[in-house]
Amino acid sequence: MQNEPQNKQKNIEELEMLASIPVVASNSIILLDSAGDIIWANDGFEKLHGYSYNSEKAKVYSLDFIKKVKETDSIFFIKNTSLSFSYSFVGENNKRKWVQTTLTPVIENCEVKQFVAIGVDITQQKEVEDELIQRQENTQTLSEHLESIKDHIEVQIEELNKQKNILEAAKEKSEDVLNRVIPYEVAVQLKKKGYATPRHYKKVSVLNVNIRNFNQLAEAISIDDLISHLHNFFVKFDNILEEHYVEKIKTIGGYYIGVGGVPLRNRSNPIDTLLAALRIRETVSDLNSQIKKTGIPPFEVGIGINTGKAIAGVVGKTRLSYDVWGDTVNDTALIEKSAPVGGILISNDTYNEVSDYFICSFVEINNEQKYWLVESIKPQYSNNEQGIVAGHELMQILSKL
Repeated sequence: MQNEPQNKQKNIEELEMLASIPVVASNSIILLDSAGDIIWANDGFEKLHGYSYNSEKAKVYSLDFIKKVKETDSIFFIKNTSLSFSYSFVGENNKRKWVQTTLTPVIENCEVKQFVAIGVDITQQKEVEDELIQRQENTQTLSEHLESIKDHIEVQIEELNKQKNILEAAKEKSEDVLNRVIPYEVAVQLKKKGYATPRHYKKVSVLNVNIRNFNQLAEAISIDDLISHLHNFFVKFDNILEEHYVEKIKTIGGYYIGVGGVPLRNRSNPIDTLLAALRIRETVSDLNSQIKKTGIPPFEVGIGINTGKAIAGVVGKTRLSYDVWGDTVNDTALIEKSAPVGGILISNDTYNEVSDYFICSFVEINNEQKYWLVESIKPQYSNNEQGIVAGHELMQILSKL
């Protein structure tokens, strides 16, 4: 018994040392005797409750953890290491506080000598829990309401999906039309920026194909027949240009115009354009052979090619079209006019780019204009006897340009 006050004092000193660590914390540490009366409490007790453990308030207010000690059988504490519970009280500003307390017995010789009570402010946690409960109730109410209109929502979603599919289909059609009217690369710029800046090109090759007797054919055959044959010609021309990376620009009456080297720049465009021209010349010859059998006059076609600088792009905001401008374009029209029917006439600039791979003969017009008439691909670079299709070696050269 003599050592009991010393042990109590020792426990208090140890608790004070422990309590000195969380100086700014609101957690309280309390020491109670075996009867449940407070012996000592740290500063956290006062911070948490708003009064000191030895004040009149503490004596007046019957604290829940004291009740727990006095109401709980001591045998419980011998068998259990601790007891956790929560309680609430009205603090400052009439605001209710919640405290989570862990009550741990100090046992000696199978007897409970003291209790250590550690209290934690869980007011914020309780408020969050209450809010979550309220939200859960609100969610349940909303869920019941949504369930009642579920069928209506599903109908609306189905209708929206139908409209979405219609819009997507319309968008795909409009984009497909746009890509057919103007080059894909330019169409992408238009969709992203709303405009496409015209570009300068140092080297392009302009192809001008002209059905010379277009007006005479319009008088000799019906409009329906003329348009049908014209459509057949131009569709085949479109396919040829696409295969040789030449961009179709436009058709005007009997004129069909394409340009190599736009909108994507490349160094092979003079050869690409001339290869396309050779196949167009062959296609015209084949179609004329078929047309003659029906008694319709043949289509008299001249082809001109010129290489040089140009500007290409889209201008205006309605009925968009991709076009090219510059002296190179204008000169190509003059070259085509000098070409013989069924012939391919190229400028001197184009000749300098293609002469290593094609058989050409010099032509001088009015002792001023110097052009070259293209016959075929040179045999060593051709894949057929007619010299119209590029062979493997020429294709290899093109891939490296």
